[in-house]
Amino acid sequence: MNEKILMKAKNILIFNPFGIGDVLFTTPLIRNLKDAFPESSITYLCNRRTKPILDNNVFLKDVIVFEKDEWRESLRESKVGFIGKFIGFRRQIKKGKFDLMFDLSMNSQYGLFFKLSGVKRRLGLDFKNRGRFLTDKIKIVDGFKDKHVARYYLDLLGLLGVESREYKFDLEVPQDKQGKARASLENYGLKPEADFIGICPGSGDSWQQTAYFKRWPKEHFLKISEMISEEYASQIILFGSKAEKNICDYVYENMHTKPLNLCGKISLEEFITLVSISKAIITNDGGPFHIAQALNKKVIAFFGPVDDKVYGAYPDSDSSIVFKSGVECRPCYKTFKFSGCGFDKKCLRDISPKDVFSSFKNLC
Repeated sequence: MNEKILMKAKNILIFNPFGIGDVLFTTPLIRNLKDAFPESSITYLCNRRTKPILDNNVFLKDVIVFEKDEWRESLRESKVGFIGKFIGFRRQIKKGKFDLMFDLSMNSQYGLFFKLSGVKRRLGLDFKNRGRFLTDKIKIVDGFKDKHVARYYLDLLGLLGVESREYKFDLEVPQDKQGKARASLENYGLKPEADFIGICPGSGDSWQQTAYFKRWPKEHFLKISEMISEEYASQIILFGSKAEKNICDYVYENMHTKPLNLCGKISLEEFITLVSISKAIITNDGGPFHIAQALNKKVIAFFGPVDDKVYGAYPDSDSSIVFKSGVECRPCYKTFKFSGCGFDKKCLRDISPKDVFSSFKNLC
């Protein structure tokens, strides 16, 4: 380890503008940084949606919100106001006196901003020369492949001469919040001590219009929910965002034994707390899967276009089961792009509820 670097790394900044899973993928990096620089103060810059993932992280001094859409709205409303906002934000970064930064945005515009804001040493991944303003970088040509994203982030420690340790994802839920969550479920008629299984038939909102291609068919989610309801005494709870309400409503309306439908009714923070007290979670590839595995819960996930070796379980866990198809065309999400599907997501449709239920029984 380079002693000179150790002396200078007093204030460390991590910037990740992406989604829930991606932020969780950086938590082993955070813990490794605290190991390497125990006296340092680590600040994390993320978007508003992902902030609850980091709020209880004991290795962070501060979490700052950077919401790209809010900046765009500010520019539309007033150029003068936008410039004032920009100057204020730059002043905030300069005030942090960051001497070491991990810029995980793979965006040269952000890279230039942090350079002009006085961040001395800026590490990151260089994809298509987007890391040209980084002081230290690892070039990636074909996007993420062959290993988990978390390991790509840990590789950056090598630029500092630091050997990484393979920690699991960090996500903490205080016990008092768990107690309040159980009490809140009583309002829906669920006994405080009762088991429940979370079903997330949506997920993948970050893909927007193409999210459909990441999702196991809603008819399959209905079938597996019915199978579990018929054989297990556990309550089923449907989870999802407001944008996924039509999918959750389909499952709810067609089930004989009605589940508890919390789709669009709770915050991300509340969802995290409820997952922490669940018996198991069944979900598509996306944030709920990564949250469940970070909380060491039993979880079944479905991977279609995305490579589970890159975005799946980390590290390998007996409590996580990933279903994927062997069709030759998957994974088709490559170099950070989804080029479309001419087979109406056959890779996901081919995964049968019967096989999933068999695995669920072995898991639970």
